[in-house]
This record gives sequence, structure tokens and C-alpha cells, in this order.
Amino acid sequence: MNMTAIIIGVFLTCCVISVFYWHVFRETMLTGIRFRLFARRDNLRRLALDKREDKSSFAYRATEEFMCKVIAIVPSISLASLVVSMIRNPNPTSDAVDRLRKEASPDLKELMDKTVRDALLIMVLNSPILVGVAIVFGLLLWTVGKINKMFVYRQTEHFIDELSAETSEPLPQPA
Repeated sequence: MNMTAIIIGVFLTCCVISVFYWHVFRETMLTGIRFRLFARRDNLRRLALDKREDKSSFAYRATEEFMCKVIAIVPSISLASLVVSMIRNPNPTSDAVDRLRKEASPDLKELMDKTVRDALLIMVLNSPILVGVAIVFGLLLWTVGKINKMFVYRQTEHFIDELSAETSEPLPQPA
């Protein structure tokens, strides 16, 4: 076999793997995550219907807005955007996120944490090459003790909070 045939074979194999990843695996995973996010948002709304949460409270409305941002905007964002944001602003502060964390009930905090994990997973699915590099780099940092999972979650919350909503219209006021 000559070198040209090997290069063509490797190229075609990479093309098939890429098409499979982007059009089958990633789409299947994103659909599953979206359904999970919609179910979680339904659980949030169920809390309001069962009178366990006040639908006019800041914490409820901010949690719902955060979930809607994750559903609508995060599927088009890669992990590289989060990494750049983390580098540019290593200690983000947001009055809205801080207030949400203070005022939120344990149920809302749990829903937020699960939503942040799903947002990270979506960004990971959008960045397969970066994830490979990040795993190696993350393992090195983890062995040295320089990585903190909660730091990554906090950075992700602030990053998503800073995203502009799909529309500039405010959320409707509850009746």
C-alpha cells in the first residue's frame, strides 16, 4: 500500500467518524438532554402549582429564566466560550446569581445545580476536540490539587447568566 492510499483512508475514516459524531451521537445526546431540561422546567412549574414555591418570587423567576436560557441558547455554545470567559473573568460576580443563591429554596438550588451540569454537558458535546485536551489538562491539575468542581459550576452559572436572552422582551408577569 502506498502512502497516498493510507492518507486517503485516514481522511475518509475521520470524515465518517465526524459525520457520525455530529449528526447521530451529538444530536441524540442533545435531544435527551433537552427532554431532561424540559422535564426539569416542568418540575419547577409544578412546585409553583403545588404552592411549594411562589411563582412571583425573584428566586422562582430567575431559576425559570436560567433554565430557559440553557434550553434556548446553550446548545449553540461551545466549551471554548466558557473557557475564554473563565480566563477573562476569573472571579465573576453577579448580583442576580448571588441573590438567587441566597433566596432560593433547597428545591430551587437542586434544580439549578442539575441545570448547570446539563449546560456543561451540552457545551462538552459541542467541543469534542477541546474536551480531549481538557481531560488531559484537567487530570494534570487534579493530580496537583488545583482543580475545584464547584469553581467550574460557579463560573458556568455566571457565564450563562451573562448571556442575553433570545428576545429582549421581559418575562410576562405572573397573574
